[in-house]
Amino acid sequence: MDPDWPFDDPPNVAVFTTRQVMKGEHIIDYVVHDDDDGAWQFLNRAVDFDMANAMLVGLSEMVKRDSSLRELWDLPYGWFAWREDKGQPWHRAKQGPED
Repeated sequence: MDPDWPFDDPPNVAVFTTRQVMKGEHIIDYVVHDDDDGAWQFLNRAVDFDMANAMLVGLSEMVKRDSSLRELWDLPYGWFAWREDKGQPWHRAKQGPED
């Protein structure tokens, strides 16, 4: 494995995102590390999630798209991170029962 790869998950692990993010129409400003299965979601808060726009891509593709995601390598299961805009700092919080 690449010694510079910060995540515990391998670069090719499948993660969830949307077509809008992959097309560059929306930035990633909301990241979830699911508590139940450890899956990652890379989303935009301004867009309601719709399964018709869902995509599975490799984690490394998301990191190539936005290198600031490397900062979230240690986001625990059951936590999420958000930021106000691209280039802004990431904030973190534990998911509540209603999330």
